[in-house]
Amino acid sequence: MNRKRQFIVWHITFIAGIVFLLGGCARFQLPAFDPTGTNIFLPAPYTTSIMSPRQLANPNVTPYGPQTQGQFGTAPGASQLAPSTAPLQPAFSQPAAIPSCNNPNGGCYPGSTARKHIIPDTTRCKTRGESGEIILTPHRIIAPVGSEVVVLAGICGGDGYYVVNQPLEWMLSNNSVGEMIEVGGMEHQAFNRLVRPTAKKFDGQYAWGRTGFKQKLITRGTPTPADDIDILRGQSYVSVSSASPGTTYLTAVAPKAEGWDKRRKSTTIHWVDGVWSIPMPASATAGTVHPMTTYVKSATDEGGVPDWKVKYTIVGGAPAEFAPAGSQTTETITGQDGMATVQLRQKAGQFEPGVTQVRVDVIRPPIAGERELLVESGITCVTWSAPALTIRAIGPKTAGNNEAFNYRLEVTNPGDQVARDVVVRTKDLPDDVTFVSSNPKPTQYGRDYEWNLGNINPGGGPQAIDVQLKSNRPGPLTLCFDVASESDQLSTQACAETEIVAPCIGLEIEGPESARVGDEALFNLIIVNQCEEPLENVTLQLQADPQLDPQEMQGQSIQADVGSIAFGERKVIPVIFDVLQPGRPCFDLRVAADGGHTARARRCVNVEQVTTPELTLQLDGQRLVEAGDRVVVRSRIKNTGTSALNEVVLLNRFSQSLNPINVTKDYPHNWLEDDLAVTLGRLEPNQEAVVEFVYEALQTDGNAFSEFSVSSSSEANAKDRFDIRIEDVGGGLPGGTQNNVVEPDFGGQNNGAGGQGGSVIGGGSNSGSNSGGALQIPTDPNTTGLNVSVQAVEQSIRQSAIGTPGNAPTGEFVVRVTNNRQSPEENVDITLNVPPGLWFHSHDLANEGLSITRVSEDRTLYSVQRRRMMRAGETIEFRVRLGGDQVGTGTFEVRATSDNTVGAVSDNDSINVVQ
Repeated sequence: MNRKRQFIVWHITFIAGIVFLLGGCARFQLPAFDPTGTNIFLPAPYTTSIMSPRQLANPNVTPYGPQTQGQFGTAPGASQLAPSTAPLQPAFSQPAAIPSCNNPNGGCYPGSTARKHIIPDTTRCKTRGESGEIILTPHRIIAPVGSEVVVLAGICGGDGYYVVNQPLEWMLSNNSVGEMIEVGGMEHQAFNRLVRPTAKKFDGQYAWGRTGFKQKLITRGTPTPADDIDILRGQSYVSVSSASPGTTYLTAVAPKAEGWDKRRKSTTIHWVDGVWSIPMPASATAGTVHPMTTYVKSATDEGGVPDWKVKYTIVGGAPAEFAPAGSQTTETITGQDGMATVQLRQKAGQFEPGVTQVRVDVIRPPIAGERELLVESGITCVTWSAPALTIRAIGPKTAGNNEAFNYRLEVTNPGDQVARDVVVRTKDLPDDVTFVSSNPKPTQYGRDYEWNLGNINPGGGPQAIDVQLKSNRPGPLTLCFDVASESDQLSTQACAETEIVAPCIGLEIEGPESARVGDEALFNLIIVNQCEEPLENVTLQLQADPQLDPQEMQGQSIQADVGSIAFGERKVIPVIFDVLQPGRPCFDLRVAADGGHTARARRCVNVEQVTTPELTLQLDGQRLVEAGDRVVVRSRIKNTGTSALNEVVLLNRFSQSLNPINVTKDYPHNWLEDDLAVTLGRLEPNQEAVVEFVYEALQTDGNAFSEFSVSSSSEANAKDRFDIRIEDVGGGLPGGTQNNVVEPDFGGQNNGAGGQGGSVIGGGSNSGSNSGGALQIPTDPNTTGLNVSVQAVEQSIRQSAIGTPGNAPTGEFVVRVTNNRQSPEENVDITLNVPPGLWFHSHDLANEGLSITRVSEDRTLYSVQRRRMMRAGETIEFRVRLGGDQVGTGTFEVRATSDNTVGAVSDNDSINVVQ
């Protein structure tokens, strides 16, 4: 009986403990035990209460017996039991301090042994898993296809510890590549051999797991521990793999957590079919060119991966540049062998020992609709060693046929040690080049010449060799010279080009030495045949600076076929330039004919800005009126300069005591914020425009005014103010006495923006109220602003050198810039971006009254003359012709900005350059 009773008591106690653990804060009761031993339990209402620590801490809750009693009940046949005299105390007086999650253990401490975390909640207790936040690592990773990526997850509870034995759900999005391989379950520290970890993978995209009870180490099977993964107590994991490139979007969810913003985290895995290696740090000789190669191989078959972009950027250290462009950054594409190579060199004149740091960015190209992806960004370096040798070859750009010309060779040692036994040699001297003399004298070996300079000390001045040569073959001549030190194993070379021209063509330019902005400058280009035979197929090519715009030509470039010129004949070709801006602009002229005959000339002009006034503004009208009267203010705008003014606009701003009633109907007008804008258009020299404004004097105002400002595209402007005094008529509000003013017959219509009509005046009532006769110019609800369109007419063009004479193959682009607003656009700037590989040939901006005003030094950016105002709906359309000197695809871009459009708008189109 005693064993049976003990068994029953043990089970009841066990059940009570389970109920206590599962019940949380709820209060429940069990039957009271019979102290006499006659029965197991006492009859009702005798019970035993089990209290939570929170109830024990509350002095207002009765700890034992029925809630209506304060002591034990009396059992039959038993004596009364006295209540305990020991006062009840709470399990703890203050909750333990919650440690911070910012610790070396990945953001959260390893899981604690506590099962519950009591938080200030009067209704129920929350487990740390319910109030915790899921922590997922890594957040983003790039991995080669075929590899296996392990992602860790844990729930950081409110006390800063990971929570053990909490469920986790893992899922891949539908647009993900790859699948889940393994999922981690609850790793118990004592019963793991008897109870398998709780985890289940339903398919490759969905799985369940649980956070573990113990720490676990995942190894990759390699002898090094560097790639091992340590899983903390309270963490779980999943491994993911993909056999194809793409992106995996993995999400982990803690289903028992209540915080919707904390219970879900995601990881992005980019799978790439490539294993890459950037250049290792290397040493190079100062003054030489050092190759740098990045390798990209397939992760599946280890073959080369083509079409990956590799960007090299010099970020510090000794001065250097990338050849041949001399830039600080360059991009290249991997070939079929997976190699992307660039050439690094030190800048001319800065050859010295030191270390150059280079950042290498490896970029995967776009695939399957995904954008390009930066997969690696590392730093490598090149150490420039010494001694070093440099050589410069300086010669003339042109030389006469069979006439002597001089070359100067300069050899230096930019290193920090002596360069020994230095020798300079000619390299592949052409047969049509004759050696005349040199200082110092060389040693001749057949067609080759050699100068022995001995030892060259570091840091000294250049050792010079002056060589005199001549050539009997017209055309381009390239001469190269080697410098070497066999003792120090140093070698480099320098080349220079000279154009050998025959003096058959005489070229003269007649024209003014100076001009003013707005003038037309006439130049006569005179070509003379000085040969003893006719010149056939004579061509002329002219390239002008943007400040000079050739009339009746498209762009600043002119190419013309002159034809044949007999011996002694002079041909005069007139060219008229529109002078656009002050300064000293120039134009270059090149004439060529069959047989390699060429001639060049350059002419510059001193241009002064016109200083005489170009625009005047005069105002007259009524200065003293009474409230309720009509007020007429007349503005006279006159072009007093010597050239026409384009895009003239009159802005009117007035005081609040004046209400605009009417404006001259001859000109379009609309509102620009608080200003009334009247578009006057073009004013010829001495032309005058008269605009009258009619206001209603609303109220007494001793400081009423009507202020005017005039602007134009040539930056001529004027400004004036007309002051008006409005006096009270003793109760004469609007509708009172009108003064006798003869109002102009403005009618009730206005041309509107662009001159297309549209009523802007009310019914024309002359009553003093604001209804009917008030100016009704609509505001601008359209905020789309500018729009740019670029369209290539040709799909491809043949390759041609920059400035090729004659009819060079060019591609034509149609450019349109449109004002989509219902109001004018002000200060519209257009920029043409010509990429490397394409070259600017010509344009027809003159059809729009525009021109090129500025060109960048590298001739990639061309600024179009500013359009001061574009009417509503107006479109600027012009054509640009480009040539191509590099085989490939070039993208031509046009950008536009204005005062009323936020940011820049742009468009582009591409053209292929073929051989």
